[in-house]
Amino acid sequence: MLNFTELCIERPIGTKRNNEIIKLLYNTFSTLGYKVIELPFECTVWKPENSFIEQNGKKIEIFPSPFSKELKGNYPIKYISTLKELQNIDGYNGILIFINELSENAKMPNNFPFYFPEEDKTLYETLEKINPKGIIAVTGQDQSSGLNPFPLFEDINLEIPTAYVSSLENVSETNNPSIEINSKTFKEKSKQIIFRKEGNTKDIILIIAHMDTKYFTNGAIDNATGIYTLYEIANIIKNKNFNHTVEIVPFNGEDHPEVSGQLAYLEYLEKNNYSIKCVINIDGVGHIGSENMFSFFNFEENMKKEIIGNNNLLEGEQWYSGDHGIFAFQDIPCIAVTSSSMFTDAIKLTHTKNDTVENVDINLLKILGKSIEGILEIINEKI
Repeated sequence: MLNFTELCIERPIGTKRNNEIIKLLYNTFSTLGYKVIELPFECTVWKPENSFIEQNGKKIEIFPSPFSKELKGNYPIKYISTLKELQNIDGYNGILIFINELSENAKMPNNFPFYFPEEDKTLYETLEKINPKGIIAVTGQDQSSGLNPFPLFEDINLEIPTAYVSSLENVSETNNPSIEINSKTFKEKSKQIIFRKEGNTKDIILIIAHMDTKYFTNGAIDNATGIYTLYEIANIIKNKNFNHTVEIVPFNGEDHPEVSGQLAYLEYLEKNNYSIKCVINIDGVGHIGSENMFSFFNFEENMKKEIIGNNNLLEGEQWYSGDHGIFAFQDIPCIAVTSSSMFTDAIKLTHTKNDTVENVDINLLKILGKSIEGILEIINEKI
């Protein structure tokens, strides 16, 4: 039996604790009789240390962006508010301080494989031309997590050292401040695991929940609850027969810019010529005081109504910031499950030290396991 609290530890991919969770899941699902497939990969691990900017004897702590390069020295600084201002700079041998409009929203990693907006592409192209010594972003409350301040960049391949901070009050452009961004990265080996229940066809019903976390969070709601629900589902359906093959996949990399586990799985699908018939993604469920909320993508209306009506489900609006987006953009039918409070209250916990077991209602996960059993029965028959 899987103990939920064992899952609630900081577990970015490639780290010791991430590997411990992989081993725990391997042993647990093997005991339930599932075939285990392992896809090895190499990933980047990050080790930040205390960083600061100091001017006129006043030292302000700054936070290295995840996976940033290191920087130490005294440099001129320039405050920049907009992309247009940035584009008017030919080159700059100092530190750019991003404020206001330019630091409102986190940027996608450069050339992110699943989604890379045009405005972010333009920003990276502009930075490549300017080639500053570093960037410090003054940020506030993140729109997509509980972080305040939040890292504007999270990019392993960005050669410009970057950091973030909530305020740089009284740091002026007149004197060159001393700056240290202390951040190291190194390579480790990890793996993507797949738990497979063979059906009469090789067509796959895919049930997923990401198992990794950001750094410095226990990730109870994001997404230990999803992993625990995979276990509940696996236990419920272990003796059931399905026409389609069922794969239960704890994706290892959703909270990492390399998305290594997801890319390894897509390569596995292509190599074996497997077809995905439907995806169920579980992310951010179980917030205390909430309900399980189901969002549908690429389903025929009649079938969606049957799934909702037969299982008494709460339908939510579509959202794409999860692993189901990879498949929804390919027109594959997808169901994304989260907490009904995710985009109001639960989101304030995500990626923070406050995302702990005390915020979870374990009974919601058991209810969700039974709901997904009912969904699977309909999908298996009609897709």
